[in-house]
Parts: sequence; structure tokens; C-alpha cells
Amino acid sequence: MTALNNTVVVRATGRSPLENAICQIAKFMTVGVLNTAIDAVAYFALTRWLGLGSALVLAKGIAYVVGMLNSFFWNRTWTFGDKGNIWRAAGLFTLTHIFALAINAGIMALVLGILQFPEIIALGAATGASFIWNFVLNKLVVFKE
Repeated sequence: MTALNNTVVVRATGRSPLENAICQIAKFMTVGVLNTAIDAVAYFALTRWLGLGSALVLAKGIAYVVGMLNSFFWNRTWTFGDKGNIWRAAGLFTLTHIFALAINAGIMALVLGILQFPEIIALGAATGASFIWNFVLNKLVVFKE
């Protein structure tokens, strides 16, 4: 065997594929935390200051979309560095997140209702499942390299 066969593949970033994936996961998580904060601020702004206090579900829907737009922008540009067709990515991103919502709610219902675990376990399982779904689909489909 030659020394060439023992080398680790390193991308233009100077990182191995594993290091690159870990970096992307960290960025994806950071964007997720930011989205949650934006969602909450938008919700409270809409319900407390902008007159949607009697339409809480509508306000939550609007706030979620605002967080989702933030997620699309930062994950496309910062996390994955996508330079492809923005409309293709936006459509796939939206579909991915619709399914993520279904996965999140389904896992929550499964863990609470059928498995009868505590709420905090159900919340963690639902969040973890939708996080994995979103990261994998965003990396491999929506913003594929």
C-alpha cells in the first residue's frame, strides 16, 4: 500500500467530510435556535402589539412562516452555501418542512398517546425526529452540493 491510499479526503475548506458535516450540523442547530427566537418574537409582537390577540392561531402561523423564511435564507447561504436555483430550493424546502411538521406532531402523538411517556420525553423525541428529517433532507435534497 502506498501513502496515497492512507490519506483522508479533504475538501477545499481544508476539513475532512466528517468535520464538514459536524460544522454543518452546528450551523443548522444555530439557525434553528435563531428561528425559534424569531418565531417567538414575531408571535408576541403580532398578538401583543399588532392587534392579533384574538387570532392566536393565525398569529402563530404567520410567526412560523417568518421563522421559516429566516431558516431558508440562513441555511441556504450560510449552512449549506447553496448557489442553485432558488425557486427549486424554496419549493423543496417548503415540502420538507410540511412533512417535518407532520413528523413532529405524529411523534408527539405516538410518544404521548400510545407509549404514554412524559410530555418532556415526547417533546424531545418529536424535536429530535424532525431535526434529523430536516437536516438530512436539506443537506441531500434541498441544498445538495
